[in-house]
Amino acid sequence: CPPKSLFSTSEIGYDENLVQTKVNGGTATLTLSRPPVNSLSLELCQSISGAVNFLETQYPNLQGVVIKSSNPSVFSAGLDLMELHNPDRERLSKFWISFQNVFVSLYGTRLATVAAIEGHATAGGCMLALCCDYRVMVSSTSYKSAKQEPRIGLNETLLGMAAPQWMIDQMIRTVGFREAELALSKGSLYTPEHAFDVGLVDSLVARGDAVSEAHAELQKFTNIPPLARYATKMGCRQKYLDEFHSSRTEDLERFSSYVLNETVQANISAYLKQLKQKKH
Repeated sequence: CPPKSLFSTSEIGYDENLVQTKVNGGTATLTLSRPPVNSLSLELCQSISGAVNFLETQYPNLQGVVIKSSNPSVFSAGLDLMELHNPDRERLSKFWISFQNVFVSLYGTRLATVAAIEGHATAGGCMLALCCDYRVMVSSTSYKSAKQEPRIGLNETLLGMAAPQWMIDQMIRTVGFREAELALSKGSLYTPEHAFDVGLVDSLVARGDAVSEAHAELQKFTNIPPLARYATKMGCRQKYLDEFHSSRTEDLERFSSYVLNETVQANISAYLKQLKQKKH
């Protein structure tokens, strides 16, 4: 088993080339900025957790944060598959721990969090949104064709992989068991309207309005007395954070074993080859 120190989420530094923060009074904006699609690498995951912890500790009067992307077409495309493809075992462990820490930092932060989803939020990118207290997404009516419309969902099965149990549970808690079971099994990616209908996102806005609407919704959260708001948040979430902490070593071991499986590696290789061919 890895030492407990590996699971520390106390880092408060972050790479400003990957994540930018801007504080304005009692709220802040956290911008994901790893071109082209905010794929979640070890360094980006560490920077997300570090930025959240930085805002919490360095700005004690800060009450909330909007999370957005520097790329209006993509919120986050999920895990960086290069972290999983023929990986170095030690880096693979560090990577998954950093991804776990993103969940812990975002899901349990004292800050109110609102996701401004202007583009695709798939797989791990969807997880980032699910951690937030509220999700604003651009509607399909803002686009001329279906190909341009953003999508959201946990589509790991389409890559020949399975989402970890704690992400499965997160989806179930959000949209209900049967909806989640079907979506996870099929690797479904929801249109904004469908996502709104099942409760995966909380409001739809016109293109260009997501960030301003996210800040407006954030203000509603920060108008609530912070101790009461956070106590209620933890009343809803602490049980699931405790369950996660009690099983995260097993989750790490299960993930590492799964990714290193020959069949899974073949699936990842095939998917990366497919992506390369699409680019050409």
